[in-house]
Amino acid sequence: MVNQLRQAVEGASGEDGWARLAKVGQLIARQRSDFDARTYGYPKLGLLIAAIDLFDMERRESGEGKVAVTWVRDKRRRS
Repeated sequence: MVNQLRQAVEGASGEDGWARLAKVGQLIARQRSDFDARTYGYPKLGLLIAAIDLFDMERRESGEGKVAVTWVRDKRRRS
């Protein structure tokens, strides 16, 4: 599961290593349609990623009146 998460973050990330959580979820769903965070005891992918503590997470405001976006990065990519 950890390798799959890391591969999805890497596949969805830009040069800076950050990836939108939604894009990570989409990649995982394409690679393994049976993946479900609830299998690991978490109702959402973001909560699972936060719990394993191998990724940095940030909520970024998208602008006035827009929904904040969650970004993730493998902690091994820190500069």
